[in-house]
Amino acid sequence: MIPLIIISVVVLLIVLLLFLPISLDIKYTDSFFMTVRFAGIRIFKIEPGKDIKKPKSDAESDKKAEKQAENPFKKLNREKGFRVALGEITAFVKALILRIKNQLRHIRITRLCLGINVATDDAALTAIYYGAVCSAVYPILSLLDSLSNIALKQIDIRADFESAKPDFAFSARVKLRLFFLLAAAVAALSEFNKFKKRNEL
Repeated sequence: MIPLIIISVVVLLIVLLLFLPISLDIKYTDSFFMTVRFAGIRIFKIEPGKDIKKPKSDAESDKKAEKQAENPFKKLNREKGFRVALGEITAFVKALILRIKNQLRHIRITRLCLGINVATDDAALTAIYYGAVCSAVYPILSLLDSLSNIALKQIDIRADFESAKPDFAFSARVKLRLFFLLAAAVAALSEFNKFKKRNEL
């Protein structure tokens, strides 16, 4: 009888933990920042390291590590071009949103800010890329807005003809229950694996 009571209490505690609130403060400018709070208590924080000395390694290992850590979008852009890369990323994000639409209904997003400066060293190419980015981003935001609870959003996408380097910034606060976060994470991993396999990354 006692082991059954202990098991029941443990199961009940796990269930309660799964439905406790969790919040994520996410920010990306030149570096990635994230703070995770569970039941109002900060449990995890990511921020760029300061004065961290990297261990020395041989050139071959460095190249291998760089290849493995390369941003998927940059790799696709290099291998297949900007439009194809943007199309693949857009398809991945749409598929992910549709897959986690049930979880999105339980997610509250506040302070959503997205800033994209589209820029190249060619004005005509900048205009073309700007159109491609707008046609990809706005439908995704519209789909996300229809499926989730977004309290405040600020979107700024512009073509920068005075710069040769594009710029991207994103920030948001996301609130949800741990159960829905885990379900969304599993779905995201599955979709990302499909994306990598499809593009041979």
